[in-house]
Amino acid sequence: MGNAKDGLHRIRRILGGLMLACLAAGGAGTAQAETLEVGVQQVPPDEVYIARDWGQPYGLEVKATQFSSGGDMLKAFLAGRVAVANGGSGRLVTLAAQQPESFYIIGTQQSGGDRYSVVVRADSDIGSIQDLKGRKLGVVTGTGTYGTFLVYLQQQGMSEADFQIVNMKIDDLRAAVEQKLVDGAVMWEPFVAIAEEMGNVKRLVSLKGVNESPNFLLASRSFTDANPETIVKFLASTIDAARFIEADPAEAGKLAAEQIAKGGIAVPAAALETAFTRISVDRAVTDEMVAELVPVAEAMKAAGKIPEVPDFGSFVRQDLYEQAVELTRSATH
Repeated sequence: MGNAKDGLHRIRRILGGLMLACLAAGGAGTAQAETLEVGVQQVPPDEVYIARDWGQPYGLEVKATQFSSGGDMLKAFLAGRVAVANGGSGRLVTLAAQQPESFYIIGTQQSGGDRYSVVVRADSDIGSIQDLKGRKLGVVTGTGTYGTFLVYLQQQGMSEADFQIVNMKIDDLRAAVEQKLVDGAVMWEPFVAIAEEMGNVKRLVSLKGVNESPNFLLASRSFTDANPETIVKFLASTIDAARFIEADPAEAGKLAAEQIAKGGIAVPAAALETAFTRISVDRAVTDEMVAELVPVAEAMKAAGKIPEVPDFGSFVRQDLYEQAVELTRSATH
């Protein structure tokens, strides 16, 4: 089995090299732009991506549809309305177990535990997670944030039973903390940085180092098999956007704030800059990220939600990512 997989990877690399040579020789401006339907979410990295024409250097027209939830986006993905989407561990495990022929993992959209925090009022005398024992804690259950928080509690020798858990919407958590409806909350970026910027909330605990909790970039398997060069171009465009964010979080914060403002919502650019310093936008998929899916799948199997633990490594198209990195080096920006 290992030799077969190695042989497949070698074939993919050879074909990828030939494809890159064709892409570089053709040039972005010599042919009509390709079009790719992409699903995005209302999160800072995606706001930066849709704010600029990142596909232009590669002759790619990206038509992005923004969804209010990951669940809605994945429904559109499975229905074929978008060829690329992204998803966290829970949804990806379910997809891998139930519809394994529907997708590849081609990269990551965002990752890193530092984008998750436990927050309290700015004037609170609570100084540690232990101080919150027995108190009301606002959370959004079923999210990657909450899953990471539960892992953190295990590391601290604690559990959710140590708190009065109050399930709420993310949009309501800051106000609940400010108005003392809850004593603390588990939130993610940019909501944490926005709350801090407004001066009423402070971070008690960062969940940095607990896990990577990646949102993976998913591509339709049928579309990718038929149009691998289009997916490579898209990945290259996302790598460019990620490098921009990493190089200049302040400018990225301004760009994201301007994009969000188009929807009639004012968000402080400084808060988004802070958020970008806590979010990893590196597009590479690591073995550690893939390994994080296994315990999630084991728990779901034990609960009878899936029949078996999938081989997650078989979904990863590292060859496409490597070709995209090479393409960014040859493109004229």
